[in-house]
This record gives sequence, structure tokens and C-alpha cells, in this order.
Amino acid sequence: MPQTVLFVDDNPVILKTIELAFAKEEYGVLLASSGEEALRLVEEDSPQVIVSDLRMPGMTGLEFLHRARQKNHFFVGMIFTAYLDIDSIMQAVSEEAVWRYITKPWQDNRELVMAVRNGFQYHEAMAYRRQAEEQLQRAERLAALGHLVAGIAHQFNNIDVGILGYVQMALLHKDLPDEVREHLEQVRVFTKRGTEIVRELTTFSDQSAQWGFALGSLTDTVIESLSFCRKEMETESIQIETEFAQNCNAVLNFGLAKQLIMNLIRNAAHATLGKEVRTVRVETGKQDKNVFVRVTDNGCGIPAGYLPKIFDPFFTTKGVQALPGSAQAAVSGVGLGLSLSQTVAQAHHGKITVQSTPDKGSCFTFSLPEA
Repeated sequence: MPQTVLFVDDNPVILKTIELAFAKEEYGVLLASSGEEALRLVEEDSPQVIVSDLRMPGMTGLEFLHRARQKNHFFVGMIFTAYLDIDSIMQAVSEEAVWRYITKPWQDNRELVMAVRNGFQYHEAMAYRRQAEEQLQRAERLAALGHLVAGIAHQFNNIDVGILGYVQMALLHKDLPDEVREHLEQVRVFTKRGTEIVRELTTFSDQSAQWGFALGSLTDTVIESLSFCRKEMETESIQIETEFAQNCNAVLNFGLAKQLIMNLIRNAAHATLGKEVRTVRVETGKQDKNVFVRVTDNGCGIPAGYLPKIFDPFFTTKGVQALPGSAQAAVSGVGLGLSLSQTVAQAHHGKITVQSTPDKGSCFTFSLPEA
């Protein structure tokens, strides 16, 4: 995001002086002569640094900064004033509306430029801090869920082993009717699928460290994953586009990577519900020292406010949590798919990134180090 600073002052001479002072700087500079005009710019451009005059007709600088916080909480606010209204300034600083103040007239334009530069540095530091706090909170939630899942997974594994054992013994009987044998085979298939789901869930616990990783082709894994989804997608008239690169080798856990990719593909298919033409594109490739699989759809997209939450456990845009009246409200979802997928990606020393535009579609990319 480009670094943008907004200056607000009712004096046109001051605004012209500021414009000249920043003419050779690389920052984007926005100028406003009133609080009302500045609020529109805050909503449209989201500047990281805002410098406002303290005393303006109609709306004071402090009133403007407080209202701007309601539109974009994460900016660095400063005021400049010819008045040393210490009580107002100290109150504003204590409420975090103002980071610092600048007296005017300033003696040297470099003083103003340096103050803004420091403001951008402070904004960047606060952004890193917020990101670290969010990652810590997510890690704590996953750890708590991991302890719960580990116990549940152990119990389900015992049940699955019992079912598979009895099914295999039943299949040893040679005089079984064909119909019964076919039903037992289906029981075995679904039980194995249950075991795979339990394995997905245990990515929340330390048990995932037990599973093996080996050198393999990401492209081959994607082709196999797509084969499991292709029939149901074609039945729903979803157009599948593919572009696969050769020699996309990485160190993989094939079972986990396959489940991650299938989850991305099925999510893309669900996102296209309600579209007249439904399209999902799956591609692999190499970039820098990474290999990647990218799944793109022309579906409903994800609102910007939801993007920071989509990898949180139990957050979903499907089912009862979908937008009211949307086609996605008819799809069940508990909000574990992307959390599990991101955990699997991190186990591969990789990550999942997303780009999305509401009503136009989304693009999810799973990237990991090339082998």
C-alpha cells in the first residue's frame, strides 16, 4: 500500500506551503480545507498519517481526528497549531487521538517532513505489533483446540480400527452375496475417509509431527486431488480450467497436501453457487524458490472485513453464517476447512494467501519451498 499523508487546514497558504514542502518526497499527499472534506478522503484513501490544524471553523482538528478514527482506526494522528492549548493537547494524546503536535509556523520545511516520516515509521511499527498479537491469539486458540482434538481423534481412531477389522474379516467369507460384498466395500471406503478426516483434525495437535514427508511432485498431487472433485463439479456444470507446470517438486505429506488442495477446490466450487456461468481454474507453477498451486473462481468473493478472519477456527461464510439470501447459505460449513489447510501449509513450511473481490471471485494460493 502506498504511503499517504493527509493534511487538513482551512488556510490555503498553509496548504500550498505543505504541497511545496513535499513536492520532492515519495509520499502521496492529500490536502483538505475542512474536516468534512477530510473525512471523505479518509474513507476513500485510508491515509496512514493525518496532520490536522487544531482550530478550524465548523469542526475542530480534535473533533475531526475522533470522527476519522471511526472510519479508519489505524492511522497516526498529529496536529499543528499556533496556540499552545496544552489542556486540549494533553487530553487528545491521552485518548490516543493525537500522537504528537507541531507548532506553526515551523521554521524549516524539513521539520515537517521529518515529523511525517517519523509518523510513517511509527505506523509501520504498530502494524507489526498488531500482526504479532493476532498471530499469538490465533496460536493460542489453535493450541487449545489441539488438546481437545487430540483426545477426540484417539477415540475415533480406535472406532475406525475396529470397523475396518470386522469389515475385512467379513470380506474373507467366500460365499458372501455380491450385494453384501459391495456394501461392505463401501463401508471400508467411508471408514478410510473418516480416518483421513481424523488425520486432518489432528493437525491441530502435536501428533502431526509423526507423519512422513517425502520428495514428490506438487503437480501430480494436484491432478490426483482434482480427480476426486471433478465428477461432482462436472455434474454441477462447473467449467474446470487447468494449467499445470512440470518439475514442481517439493517435500510433501501427500495425504495432507491432497486434503488441502481438495478443500480449496471445493470451496471454490461452493463460491460459484448462484452464478450463471461457474468457473474454477486450477494451476501449478514455480515462482522464485517456491512452487505453488493456485485455485481461482468467479464466485461470490469475500468481503474485505472478513478476510482477516477466514483462517480462524469456526469462522465460515457458508450455512447460517453466510450473507442472508445468498446461495452459499444453502451449503453447510463449520469453519474448520481453511484453519486446517493453513495449519497443513505451515507444516510444509509454506502458506496460503488469498486475493478476493466481492461478486467477482477469489484466488487462493498454496505455496511452499521448491525441492
